[in-house]
Amino acid sequence: MNQVNSPSRVQHVYDFAALDRVPEGPTSAKVAARRLLSGPTLQTGKSSTVGAVLSGSHIIVTLGRQAQGTGAKAHTHPNEQFNYILQGTMMGEVEGDRAFASKGMILHTPGMAVHAGLACPDEDLVFLAIKDTRHGIVGPPVDGKYDGPNCFPGFGSRAHEPRQTTAEVIAESKRLPAGPGKRYVYDMTDDADAVTGPASAVVTLGAGLQLPKGITGKLLTGELLHVGVLRLAPGATLGRHVHDNEQFTFVAGGALEAELEGERMEVNERCMLHVPAGITHALAAPRGALVVIAQDRRRDYSA
Repeated sequence: MNQVNSPSRVQHVYDFAALDRVPEGPTSAKVAARRLLSGPTLQTGKSSTVGAVLSGSHIIVTLGRQAQGTGAKAHTHPNEQFNYILQGTMMGEVEGDRAFASKGMILHTPGMAVHAGLACPDEDLVFLAIKDTRHGIVGPPVDGKYDGPNCFPGFGSRAHEPRQTTAEVIAESKRLPAGPGKRYVYDMTDDADAVTGPASAVVTLGAGLQLPKGITGKLLTGELLHVGVLRLAPGATLGRHVHDNEQFTFVAGGALEAELEGERMEVNERCMLHVPAGITHALAAPRGALVVIAQDRRRDYSA
């Protein structure tokens, strides 16, 4: 059932582990091979993020990695960004609010918000970044200087300083003056959501999504994008359907069997399925799966 990429067949499934080069043959999305995203070298960039980039008509995605204790300087870009954490803990500073997102959480940054994001000291950070196409995958540093990534004490340009643990960084943050108090972090491991107050995105729980039997999860709706995290029980399916918004589906755990206009293909763990608008498709999880689905907001979200 694996998709065979012949010169005439369009590739829709992308294995991030294989994207150290651009695939041969036609692809449904534009592919940029894995690289340091913000500059040719660490010393001439503003971030330590490394990843391959897939660009569709309305959505850009990358599976990014930041070395522990390093990350992005304060910067801004016109497009919003959703970071789904797969490994490690990300410290985000967004418009004066500091927040921490660990595995299974999403850190959302609205368009034009001044923000920074770093891998906390204990381990490397792996995250799926999802953006709209109002801008590219990176934005310029606020200070205008491309002089290396942001770092915690004990790492990179601050290697001479005493190193902190992640727990110490979080504890220290609690002692800092409070920011404006807006919510930017969403726990996607829990179908419930009792957090109230100002938030960067609208949360829709599974009951409001009318999901098929065996599928649970919830959805975040931002400025131009919907991003949902769904858990498919073994045997769960999303039957054939079509919608006029673009969709990227990332398998965070397990595997999917997909059908696009009659063509069958497998989407394994840490692989991405791209479904352009207007393509009839279906998904099945014979052994179960955890997936992140992104759609543009040209219409309401549809699984």
